[in-house]
Amino acid sequence: MLGSRSRLATVALTAVLMAVAGPAHAAPATLVSAGPGILVADGAAVDIPVTFVCDTDPTLVTAVPVIQLNQRVSDGRIAGGLGNAELSCTHKAQTVTIRVIPNVMAFNEGTAAATVVLQSCTVQFQCSAEIINTEVELAKGAGSGIVPQR
Repeated sequence: MLGSRSRLATVALTAVLMAVAGPAHAAPATLVSAGPGILVADGAAVDIPVTFVCDTDPTLVTAVPVIQLNQRVSDGRIAGGLGNAELSCTHKAQTVTIRVIPNVMAFNEGTAAATVVLQSCTVQFQCSAEIINTEVELAKGAGSGIVPQR
């Protein structure tokens, strides 16, 4: 019974994804750069700047950059996490800082593997995506936390 439920769920998920990811008529926005990352709270998060441009298609109105990070931290263990943002396209170069939160283990200083996906959509939800696999450097920040008010 469990096997048939799993197959049914897989078929349903595939059908939904095919319906959502129908033919993309919008030209994708362009990813310009990602990183370097700044460790937050001793690796409890990483802030990564992502720069992109939505100027390839004047009908693009929304951009959704997503970052997945993976880093070998110790004894073969992997720290991994995901972060995203949603912005209106300005049709000029835009930079947004995305906070990536690790799933289980904290990130460390050093190199991390990154997959950056930039989905861009028109007002009619015709979407396209650009995917870049790269490496980003993670470093400690300057400690510019929020100063408590008295």
